[in-house]
Amino acid sequence: MGTIENVAIREVWPRESADFTPWLRRHIGELDKVLGLGLTNPQSEVGAGDFSIDIVAETDFGEIVIENQYGQSDHRHLGQLVTYLSHRAVQRAIWIVESGRPEHVKAVETLNERGVGQIWMVAVRAIRIDGSDPAPLFTILTEPSGIEVDVDPPELKPRQIKMRDFMASLFRQAQEEGIDSPFKNLQPSINGLVHTPAPRTGLLYRIAVNSKESRVVVTNTRGKWEGALAELQKERPKIDAELRAAGLRDALEWPEQVRAGRWVIRYTVNANYQDGFDPIKGHELNRGAAEIRRIFDPYLEQLDPKLEGDSPSGTP
Repeated sequence: MGTIENVAIREVWPRESADFTPWLRRHIGELDKVLGLGLTNPQSEVGAGDFSIDIVAETDFGEIVIENQYGQSDHRHLGQLVTYLSHRAVQRAIWIVESGRPEHVKAVETLNERGVGQIWMVAVRAIRIDGSDPAPLFTILTEPSGIEVDVDPPELKPRQIKMRDFMASLFRQAQEEGIDSPFKNLQPSINGLVHTPAPRTGLLYRIAVNSKESRVVVTNTRGKWEGALAELQKERPKIDAELRAAGLRDALEWPEQVRAGRWVIRYTVNANYQDGFDPIKGHELNRGAAEIRRIFDPYLEQLDPKLEGDSPSGTP
């Protein structure tokens, strides 16, 4: 076995804003290996009033802001993070630090418990193994206990109104055209996120609408049904064939493995709330949702109940 050697973070990324943030944007998947949120479409230096957010990314749970900080966590960056949550009217944030003070870890835990937002606090290090090239090592310091709770702000932002109206049009189209989407009778979300239970407790169908695209997903609640992914992958040829036979335009995106206790199987459509509701793309999204439930329901119902608590990745 090799020996781990810590590397000074500034030796790898000399400057936080000019080196680390651009690297993270290009390699957002390295962070997602730890968080398992489905981080995609990262944008850097996004405006928030007079401030600039390091990174804003899309996830399977809606938009998320990312704030990076070298050195120990401090009050200023915590305040900025809360400001960004308010200004962007998003629920979720990631605070990446070299070292987290116990007081700030506790503060983030309290904010999560009180529903101010859903914040992940993550420490970043650089390491080598036996003289190898340096590699990033992300460690979760604290995180929300769940990610299914919506927090409604007192006043809606224009982007939230657009997301709500997009989803309302989508669900209304399913009803009017008789498409059996699992979401058609649900209330539209101001955060572009709606989910409904799948046949097994702890499994979900979710639809997520963002500024780039829309996703229908089959997923698990963190720490539950982790072993179900391997069973579903055994049936992948049949599932993919059924999806093609249904006449859907695109293929499913299958995960290679469970990440941070979660797995997500996606169907993505090039439809976003920024462009407004397009009936043609909406029809494709609604049909995708209906066919995915129709196809996956029997496979999920046949899963061995013992898999509900199976956590091969070591998630408690």
